[in-house]
Amino acid sequence: MKKDIKSYKKILPVIKTLFPTAAKKYPLFFILQVLKTLIEILQPFLGLYVSPLLVDELVTDRNIRKLVMYAAILVAGEFILSALLEMVLYKLRKYQERLDNYFSMQIARHSMALDFQLTEDKKALDQLEKAKTGMTWYSGGAYGIAEQAFMFVGNVFKITGFITLIAVNAPWLILIISGYVAFNGFITSKCNAVDFAAYKRLAKINRLFGYFGWNIVDFRYGKDVRLYDARDMLVDKWVSYSEDNNATWKWQADSVYRYRVAGSIARAVTTIMTYLYLGILAVRKVFSIGIFTQMIESANALDSTMNGLVWNVQDIIRRCNYAYEYVLFMEYPEAIEKNTDKVQAGLHMIEFRNVSFAYPGTDRKVLEDINITIEPGEKLSIVGLNGAGKTTFIKLLCRLYDPTSGQILMDGKDIREYDYQEYMKQFAPVFQDFQLLRFTIGENILHKDPRQRTDEEKEKVDEIIRLVGLEDMVGKLGKGIDTTLFKIFEEDGIEPSGGEQQKIAIARALNKDAPVIILDEPTAALDPIAEYEIYRHFHTLVGNKTALYISHRLSSCRFCDRIAVFADGRIAEYGSHDELVNIPDGIYAKMFEAQAQYYR
Repeated sequence: MKKDIKSYKKILPVIKTLFPTAAKKYPLFFILQVLKTLIEILQPFLGLYVSPLLVDELVTDRNIRKLVMYAAILVAGEFILSALLEMVLYKLRKYQERLDNYFSMQIARHSMALDFQLTEDKKALDQLEKAKTGMTWYSGGAYGIAEQAFMFVGNVFKITGFITLIAVNAPWLILIISGYVAFNGFITSKCNAVDFAAYKRLAKINRLFGYFGWNIVDFRYGKDVRLYDARDMLVDKWVSYSEDNNATWKWQADSVYRYRVAGSIARAVTTIMTYLYLGILAVRKVFSIGIFTQMIESANALDSTMNGLVWNVQDIIRRCNYAYEYVLFMEYPEAIEKNTDKVQAGLHMIEFRNVSFAYPGTDRKVLEDINITIEPGEKLSIVGLNGAGKTTFIKLLCRLYDPTSGQILMDGKDIREYDYQEYMKQFAPVFQDFQLLRFTIGENILHKDPRQRTDEEKEKVDEIIRLVGLEDMVGKLGKGIDTTLFKIFEEDGIEPSGGEQQKIAIARALNKDAPVIILDEPTAALDPIAEYEIYRHFHTLVGNKTALYISHRLSSCRFCDRIAVFADGRIAEYGSHDELVNIPDGIYAKMFEAQAQYYR
């Protein structure tokens, strides 16, 4: 992670990250911002130059023709500029949601591309939350920052014009206004510091608040909430974090209150001094009544614009402080090393050599000194009690994590030397906590839009569905594999059983056609008959591919070449079923006997 840098130094990295990306996607947005800025620069000067002429004509000659001409110029000019500005603003408003959605999509894409290890890392998850909130209502995203940046440029030009006008007629007025602006800038910076401190506090609270808030209304938890009477606990948690949230907002409001009061007093003093100074000059006839009104308007405009400029600077710093969290997230350091070596086609020999592993942030080794070789095409069963390290072994094999020490080799080469994406394509896992998407059955298996399916892919999916035992279920559906899973989006969606979901996940893994198939508890949700059917088609399903099975049901071990028995993070026993079942007081023998007695 980058070191913390001063607030103003975050402006350039944010603009360099957001503006080129936004300009490439929506170039017209920036053209419209330029037009808007030009119109806003012209608007105040039309009145400042025409109004004195109108006032002086009223108090002197009262020439009707001139009065009408000045009034017409003023009204027509303001109408044209206002109409043009409204047209530009109308078009600009369309880009706010577009830009918000575009950068939300960028965050989503990057989240899906993060190393898996970071999805279980608290700091990375907090950074993701900061990026999401920092790019929305805290900073206004690219739209909000661009608005302030262009307003800053416009205010610089307007201030130059106002100062020129005032310097000619009432130069001391510049000093009065500058003093107020400087003080108000100090007030604004203090308020912004409080706002950002509150934002930092809210990052974690919002994540917890959102978690409990969403789970309360998530029907997936409906059965558990009702049967275990978890409603009060969830509501209490939500209320607790709501109170923490509200307490932070109250602290923020209380902290800025005194600054707001001081700013209001300074504003009142400045107004009194301005009118007193200009009134004295007008009474002494240093300038005409028309110029007096021009100076009042210029003073108010300069005051407002200088405050606006200070606000622009402070607000750009504030917004960029929030948006900088997006920059940090998009540049979040990789958790594992990436290289570029190509993976050879075909089956692979895999070797764990003295591999140990402890999850980041802990010292407890989940796996210790693992040594095992998996031959190409071998069928390996991995068994052991809960917490023995079986799933962690698979995570390391799939390179979701890297070993703390030791090496994992594929075809004799350290897997860290391979191209990361190519390496991951070698594995088709079905994890114990697999997830199906709320899309159609076909989309879950193919991960492809139905309109892009080829006839060959359709035939392949039909064959896989038959092999995993989904043929009868799919055949009863009016839309077949184009039936939507779950009812969250579609009323005619289906709610598949746990076993049916597991079969769909297995079908998805088989469709990937990877050299290594990994099934983590592949039949846990299946009844014994369905389990028997899966294993009966075992060789057809897997073919000559390498297959790894994690299962508590030891009947699966009979179909495997070798069995690795994990205990306390080590491989305690290794061999064939016949070898292990005959070890006196062996771990595998005891487990097998404990299960077998229920089937006799």
